[in-house]
Amino acid sequence: MNTIGIHSLVFTPTWSEESVRPVFETAQEIGYDWIECLIMDADDIDTAFSRRLQEEYGIGVITTMAGNLAADMGSADHEVVARSERLLHQCLDHAAAMGSPFISGPGFSAVNRYTEPPAPAAMDRAIEIYGRVADRARSMGLRVGLEALNRYESNFVNTLGQAARIVRDAGPDVLFVHADLFHMRIEEGKFADAVADVADVLGYVHIAESHRGALGTGNTDWADFFKALAVARYTGPITFESFSPAVLGPDWAGAVALWRDPWDDPAGIALSAYMQIRDHINNTAREIADA
Repeated sequence: MNTIGIHSLVFTPTWSEESVRPVFETAQEIGYDWIECLIMDADDIDTAFSRRLQEEYGIGVITTMAGNLAADMGSADHEVVARSERLLHQCLDHAAAMGSPFISGPGFSAVNRYTEPPAPAAMDRAIEIYGRVADRARSMGLRVGLEALNRYESNFVNTLGQAARIVRDAGPDVLFVHADLFHMRIEEGKFADAVADVADVLGYVHIAESHRGALGTGNTDWADFFKALAVARYTGPITFESFSPAVLGPDWAGAVALWRDPWDDPAGIALSAYMQIRDHINNTAREIADA
């Protein structure tokens, strides 16, 4: 059975004990297994309290990160590429300190509207870099994921297949593909085909509605997606991700191009998402068992 997580950004744009403790309380009441923390500034993040809250509430922490324009594997500037590798290692240390089993996300790229393709050598360099990162993660007992982003948020790894190429060439025992349904709806073909093609290296899944609002209010074929996961025998974590400027503020609205408030009740949206994800998992399992 898959474990179910929720992104802390559903509730708060900051990661501090004061802002996150209510997230743990609500997540525990609902039944979530994980809370995801996006490391937005690797030089300034409070990690000391994370293990303590996990023990107190019995809920795990999953860490994710993204590159930035000064630390980008797709750049033609070798120093910018070198900084991207250093950032990945730094976030590995944070993941270990916070008690996360892995660090995932688009570590290869900024979340940015690029206007030109990545450098021609970007893929080969990414395989080399992730190979070295995999060696260190292996020694630390951690794993590292690559989240494919859509064309409007990255110019580099846009599909699960592109992420899988790096994973398979650089260390499939430690590296994994991170699938995000929001990005998949833009870049992939059929869910069944996209998931099946990376079933051997799929390690983390983000659940998001087509408009990044409340689950069930968009045009996603949920039965089709959950069946694809089940057929691929995916048993890893599934995390709900949804953004609202009402919670995150205007800076985040600009970062993800979200110009309206899809919801203003974090606890309500979290409860609804949990119940829908749980029901989809259970219903799909019954359908396959009865087939």
